[in-house]
Amino acid sequence: MTIVTNRKHLWFFGLLTLIICSNVLLYRLDLMQPLPNEVALGTLVDFMIIIPLLTYFFIIRKRYSLKSLLFVVLAGYAAAALIVPQGYFSSYSFVKYLLIAGEGAFLLVELFIVFKLLSKLPAIFLFYKKKENEIPAFSYRIEQALAHHMKTNRFLEIISSEISMFYYSLFSWRKKPVIDGQVFTFHKKTSAVAFYIMLIHALVLESIGFHFFLHSWNPIVAMVVLLLNGYGLLFFLAEIQAIRLVPFILTDHHLYLQVGMMKRLKVPLEEIKSVHYYQGPEKLTREETKQLFDAVLPDIMKEKPSIEIEFFTNQEAKMMYGFTKKVNKVHLRPDEPHEFLNFLQRKITE
Repeated sequence: MTIVTNRKHLWFFGLLTLIICSNVLLYRLDLMQPLPNEVALGTLVDFMIIIPLLTYFFIIRKRYSLKSLLFVVLAGYAAAALIVPQGYFSSYSFVKYLLIAGEGAFLLVELFIVFKLLSKLPAIFLFYKKKENEIPAFSYRIEQALAHHMKTNRFLEIISSEISMFYYSLFSWRKKPVIDGQVFTFHKKTSAVAFYIMLIHALVLESIGFHFFLHSWNPIVAMVVLLLNGYGLLFFLAEIQAIRLVPFILTDHHLYLQVGMMKRLKVPLEEIKSVHYYQGPEKLTREETKQLFDAVLPDIMKEKPSIEIEFFTNQEAKMMYGFTKKVNKVHLRPDEPHEFLNFLQRKITE
């Protein structure tokens, strides 16, 4: 399966490179000149139809939402606009307006969802407060509060992820770690927090220096990069706080495993087949990681997991922005592995 996937990616990037290079050379080589204006239509077809179709069949199909194709088409038009000399586009300016109309329609749908969300905010807030003592961590509570009052979709899941990120990065600094149920920290014996602080330090220095360099070339690009770096800074702050404030939580009915902002897993105790010390290799193959929930924190030198948990049936792990993954086992490294193992074994036996 891994060989097949790698072959698909190689075919995709090979065909993508062929299409892009052939179009670039078409306009840059002197021996191809002069070109008729209609050649721009061929480039638009390549970048707005052929490349999105290749992306669908090789990348998106059965994995991501079809909405992702819209962004591929928009990126294709932007790439075509960079490659094609300006004079050739004069006859096809209507394409830009068609894209704007399509993007506008998509934006209206998203704004309608935002309007519904705003109209139900009081009810969502009440539900959130009601579940404060039942659901142990903010990310789980806000997701359930939104899902209870609105139909779940990818846009709503993105909003849920964004709310969680801004909460942890800006509004959680006076909060104390979760203590409901039996909790087990997993960051105190690692350098994960120091690792993210190092990334923040590098990001801030890069933002200052790179911004002035880009600003002298293109102020708009400089501002976009600065905003992206600011978003990255908030994400790293949220990651630190989520790691600190949300340990592994074991209640009477569920095991909650949240690893920073990026992923989390809620497992009913009756679905746990076994829990034991991990005796496997330090590095796993890609095939072995496909159905694995890796709850070991990233570190300067990533440690080998100490505990492995296996399930009777596949469980759905939640990733950031609504992505999911089916998993049948977990690797983790709590600060007190012996205590965690004994307590969980006792719980699933009961």
